[in-house]
Amino acid sequence: MSCPRCQTLPLKPDERGDLLVTFAVRELMDKLVSFLDRQGVPYCTEEMVIRFTDANLIEFLTLIRDSGAFNSLEYQGMSALLLAPNETLTFQAFNRTRTLERWLGLLDSRRLLDILEHKRFVTWFQPILEASTGSLVGYESLLRGRNPDGSLMFPDEIFRVARNNDLLFPVDRQARETALHCAATAQMTGRLFINFLPTAIYDPAHCLRSTVGWSQKLGFDPSRIVFEVVETEHIADVDHLKHILDFYRDAGYQVALDDVGSGYASLNLLALLRPDIIKIDMELIRGIHADARRQAVFKALVRIARDLNIQVLAEGVETEDELSYVVSEGADLLQGYLFARPAPLPPQPTRLGFWST
Repeated sequence: MSCPRCQTLPLKPDERGDLLVTFAVRELMDKLVSFLDRQGVPYCTEEMVIRFTDANLIEFLTLIRDSGAFNSLEYQGMSALLLAPNETLTFQAFNRTRTLERWLGLLDSRRLLDILEHKRFVTWFQPILEASTGSLVGYESLLRGRNPDGSLMFPDEIFRVARNNDLLFPVDRQARETALHCAATAQMTGRLFINFLPTAIYDPAHCLRSTVGWSQKLGFDPSRIVFEVVETEHIADVDHLKHILDFYRDAGYQVALDDVGSGYASLNLLALLRPDIIKIDMELIRGIHADARRQAVFKALVRIARDLNIQVLAEGVETEDELSYVVSEGADLLQGYLFARPAPLPPQPTRLGFWST
């Protein structure tokens, strides 16, 4: 059974049906009726509802937006729902209703919706090294969206737009599956680190079924895959996250926490979740060789990780001074521009003289 939250996009260019618009107050309905009459748009009214037959939601939203006839507060007071041909208004259908403010936000997010609709996510790779030897351990998969003109949409924009428009579920699902497909196509060796958002997963047994299925179909041994929790500092429901991580572990995968050390919340999570790997936030690594405060936090994290049998990955290593410090103070794994920048094909890391001395 497919999940409409992650597999159905809310705004499609060619979708038509009965468009219903309802209002917080009568005055808003009267204003829209007056506007529609001036535009010559056919409609019918049913108490506090305006109905448009054989309508296209994008065309309606574009007309409203481009007219400049309504303000943001009025957008918030009008809600719309598009019913498919012959679909009846049920409580389940009602769940698709959004305010015009939110629909217009989606209209302005067509680039991301287009990427999702045509499955144009791609993965770039950045190597992860063994700290003691400099040998290649594997790669982190880094999400990119490809626009029709070939330009890229980067993660900050992807997730900002997704978060503002309730698109995190389809983005997170497609991102996980894209990482597996791109790694298989590139014949990537070693471990594959795949990011995921716990807040985009309801029930792991259902929501992660397709990811686990593709992993098996593409021939990935579970021991090669590390599922990495992003936004560790913003986890509100720790029990839910633990449930997800336990699901991954029971299936044979490893788990990691990202951005550890950027605040206080992640320190409590270490004992509660016992991840296999923690990734030390790159802001903590920046200039660590010359910053006593950063050094104190790093040493404390390494000490806690050792006590809990957790590997420490220092990410964002950019200089040999930073490299020398984190290796000397107990980092197990390394990642950063010093070794290689992210690339569409898994790059070979730069071999530094550091390990030959």
